[in-house]
Amino acid sequence: MTTAERTRALRRSMVSEARRAVVDGGLQGFTIEQLCERVGVSRRTFFNHFASKEDVVLGIELNADTALLAAYAEGTVVPTTLAPLPSVIALIIEQLHVAGIDRADEALVRHVFEREPALTARFLSATDTQIQKVADAVRQRFAWHDPDDPRARLVAEAAVGVIRVSAGTYFADDFDEASGPRFDELLDTNLRLMTEAITIPAQEGTS
Repeated sequence: MTTAERTRALRRSMVSEARRAVVDGGLQGFTIEQLCERVGVSRRTFFNHFASKEDVVLGIELNADTALLAAYAEGTVVPTTLAPLPSVIALIIEQLHVAGIDRADEALVRHVFEREPALTARFLSATDTQIQKVADAVRQRFAWHDPDDPRARLVAEAAVGVIRVSAGTYFADDFDEASGPRFDELLDTNLRLMTEAITIPAQEGTS
């Protein structure tokens, strides 16, 4: 196992343990020190990866994907022939290949929000921050330097739409993981459907 893989495994362990602790006793039912003891890390190690107890529960890592987004902004990671929206979807698929995706963990997240609905605001704020980081990377990659140009943000928001629809299918209770498509395949399919939908010409007699 490489150093990067060990780091990802450690972060996943901290996040999973924190989420189980919330489901069992709420956000106030454990301390960071108790979490560190359960996972077998020091308090200093914890704060190298997460800024707060709320953030570890939500899986909001410090400097998450910073290197990957920087490389994407510089024109690497995904093929330079891709248009803006397909390039962001390809970037997300690359992230999935590195981090993986876990349906069981998603169910745990739902239980976390049921137990601590106040975490929703923090999650939405973090999501908006991440969308803006992606938009900034898109703006740099495609040289859209005018600060009033909305295209980069539109691309990032559109990518979020593709992710949400794909996740709605993949994480549905009746989804058959054994026979159903992989999440990256759903992303590709829904990107294609979205592209087709927005390029369908108006039918005669409509306006």
